[in-house]
Amino acid sequence: MKRLVCIVEGKGEVTAIPNLCSRILRHYLDDVAWIVDQDPIRQPRGKLVDEKDKSPLRRCHADGVRRAVLLARQTRRADAVLVLCDADDDCPATWGPDAARVVTGLMLGDAVMAVCEYETWLLLNFAEEAVRRAGVRTPESKRGAKEALARLVPGYLPTTHQLSETRKIDIALVRGRSDSFDKLVRALATISGMPLPDR
Repeated sequence: MKRLVCIVEGKGEVTAIPNLCSRILRHYLDDVAWIVDQDPIRQPRGKLVDEKDKSPLRRCHADGVRRAVLLARQTRRADAVLVLCDADDDCPATWGPDAARVVTGLMLGDAVMAVCEYETWLLLNFAEEAVRRAGVRTPESKRGAKEALARLVPGYLPTTHQLSETRKIDIALVRGRSDSFDKLVRALATISGMPLPDR
């Protein structure tokens, strides 16, 4: 079996992202050739996003991404890597292709930015009426998904609740509501070589 190693920035994503990627590969793309390493490499945002650049047009931190990819290849025997971080106020169309060039220059893989944060994807799994009641009209238009999610999941903490909320994600539903989540699904389809279901 081939091994996908994820490179993430947040503590909650350490358990959530491997689970999500495994579910997308197995149950949405019907892939059986890949396993997702359950111990992703965690990097601070400043090692993935070049904070010397002015937001929102920040590129990737090429040295930081390169080091993380090489670490995945050397210590985890990765056949491919997926770099995932929150967009916050940055532009995924600037960072994503830049980071993907660094990744694919070294090995099979891709880079995805969650707009605006990982919790946005979790929020988009709720019924639209519930999201509006939580005070959010367009979840991907601005930050604040963590706070909105806390109104729907009492006491929400990323390290406590991200995995359980991730397990509830309806992949087709969230893919239809979020271009950045669709990018994640497309990245995994490309890595695995599996056909992509219609959106």
